[in-house]
Amino acid sequence: MMTKRLLGRANRFVYPLWAKGSLQGRESAEQNAQHLFEYLLQSPIEVLDITPAPGLWGHLLRRYPNKLQVAIVVPAHLIGLAGDATRSAYNIQSHLIETLCAIGREYADYYFLSLPESLTEAQISGALEALEIARQEGQVRVSGLACYGDPLHTLAIWRTHDAFEVILLPAQEAHLQVLLPEARTRRVGVIVEVSHPITFEQAESLQEHYHGDALLGEIRF
Repeated sequence: MMTKRLLGRANRFVYPLWAKGSLQGRESAEQNAQHLFEYLLQSPIEVLDITPAPGLWGHLLRRYPNKLQVAIVVPAHLIGLAGDATRSAYNIQSHLIETLCAIGREYADYYFLSLPESLTEAQISGALEALEIARQEGQVRVSGLACYGDPLHTLAIWRTHDAFEVILLPAQEAHLQVLLPEARTRRVGVIVEVSHPITFEQAESLQEHYHGDALLGEIRF
């Protein structure tokens, strides 16, 4: 039986299965979202990653009473398009405000930055400054790092900028070997994203296999 776990220094107890808001299925995107949303309202799952379609999920979050927590991953290109630190900060601030407006909420529970290899130090610093301001103003509850790129590069950035309370790792051996020990040393929560649909029956064994605090994936029901 899956029980809530402490998410590192974020100091939150979370149910260890998060739902990916992907909209794949036989029906339309709207119908798939509606079915998943109705299922989540009856399940113990607490966190929904709305990154694939913030506008569509926002419609459902505003329409129906719910206590779902929201996770958002910033598109990596938003920071890369910035010419300097000021523009990088502006892009993050704009993305956050637009997303919060779309979902009708005052804050994001989990907000993950993506920091690919191509970014300059100025771009990274601007994004982190915007993230810190958002946390201070209550627009972000937990700041995260989405580690989709080269794990060694991610590790180098992380050791230079210790600004994160939780990390999002793909379920790949290289990422887990390099970044999981660092997360445990820093007492940072670990969310492992699986690339295939998962059921409740599979979730507990997968969580133990990957040694994360929670799994993120497309829920099969």
